[in-house]
Order: sequence, then C-alpha cells, then structure tokens
Amino acid sequence: MIKGILRRRRVLVEDEADASTLRNKGYTGINVGRNLSLDLSTALDLALRKKISVFRGGAELNAYQIQRMMSSEERKTAIAFHFLKVKGMKPSVRRGKLYSSGKRIHVFWDGDQVDFTSFAGKESLAAVVDSEWSCLLYSFTVIGKRRGVSGNQVEDGLEDRRGILANNLGKSSRIESGLKFGAEFRVYEGKSSHATFLMTTGNAVLARDIVARVRISQSVRKRFVQISQDQKSGTFRLFEIRWIRK
Repeated sequence: MIKGILRRRRVLVEDEADASTLRNKGYTGINVGRNLSLDLSTALDLALRKKISVFRGGAELNAYQIQRMMSSEERKTAIAFHFLKVKGMKPSVRRGKLYSSGKRIHVFWDGDQVDFTSFAGKESLAAVVDSEWSCLLYSFTVIGKRRGVSGNQVEDGLEDRRGILANNLGKSSRIESGLKFGAEFRVYEGKSSHATFLMTTGNAVLARDIVARVRISQSVRKRFVQISQDQKSGTFRLFEIRWIRK
C-alpha cells in the first residue's frame, strides 16, 4: 500500500518508487524532487480504490475524513475526477479546475445553476454530480449562432421567446409546445410528423433540469437544444446538449 502524508491540504508521497508508480499510471501532481505531491481529489480517488493510505500526525485518515476536509467546490471536483478515472479517462486537476485529455470539464452540483454565457468555443464538456457520488457527463455543442433582434431577450415572455426561436430557425421549421416533454418548444423540420428538436431558452438553467430534459429527449429520439443570449452582443447561441454515456 502506498503511503501519503497530509501536508497543507496536499498529500505527499515520499517513497520514490511509489511516486514513480503513480506517475506511470497517469496520476499527476507536483514533483517535489523525486517525491510526488497530490491534490486532495487525486488522493481521495486513490483512497477509495484502496491504493493509498493517507496519514496526518501518525493517524491514518479514511476516505470520509478526507472528504470532510474539502470545500464544496473541491468535493464536487473529486466526485467527477473519480468518475472519470473509473471510466478509463485521464482526468487531472490544475489550479482547482478539472481536465480530461487536455479539455476543461465544468463541474456542477445537481442543484447549481448552469450559466450558458460562461461557455466559450464550439464545444464544452460538463459533469453534473450529486451528494450520493453519482456523476453524468455532457457535451454542449454550439450548432447555430444568430445575431439578436433589438429588444428581444431570452428572459422575455413566452410569445417573445417563441418569436426569438422562429428568428433562429429555418423557414421550413414548425414550432409547437414542448410541455409534454418538459421543454418549452418542440421543433419540426420540413413536413416531418416527428419533432427533431426539443428546445428551451434562457441563460441559466438548473443542472438537475438539464439532466431530466436531455434524458427525456434522448429516450424519445429527439435532440435537446438550449438557446442562450450573449448580453453584450445580443447574439443567440444554440447549444445541443448530449449525455455522454461512458
């Protein structure tokens, strides 16, 4: 069993052979000479896998005690880190942020608000976690971008949001209520009798609601899209959200 010593909210692996073993298995940290200093998320994952024993002042800490030392932000990152590691991905934590294969993964508690205006670039990844240590991974892909109409806001009334949606879709698209699917709208393309998209509008959405809407959308073979608006430019972005099954 690898031994780690808790020092200033990090866990130091002093044995050079153990440090080398961890590096070879893809566990990253801060090199301290030939020793390896691990963040709490990495140390907790190893403790849960029974690969490391963490000591503080000569007393061994169990996984629960390590969790108790973490802030809410650190704990949700640790849950997502452990999930990715179990699934064979290559997570790492840098300056408190979670990455996998070089890509940033935004992490949200199921009760957090997901701010779509914070996502940059064509595609973003996000993990939603809960206190029971469940974790779900999602991709947020921008599939459309439209310049806003002056005065129109995604927070306006339903009729205004319907107008925004109509302005952002092709002329052959048909818009109907999405209530029975837990969304604002369902969108039909061309003459199809089956909706292609379920859509909602808004810049901030409860993470738990995203989980429910995406699950329903994929179970009825539809694509879920969230329309968000940049407050400075007024530009609308259409995010397709997919559950990444791992």
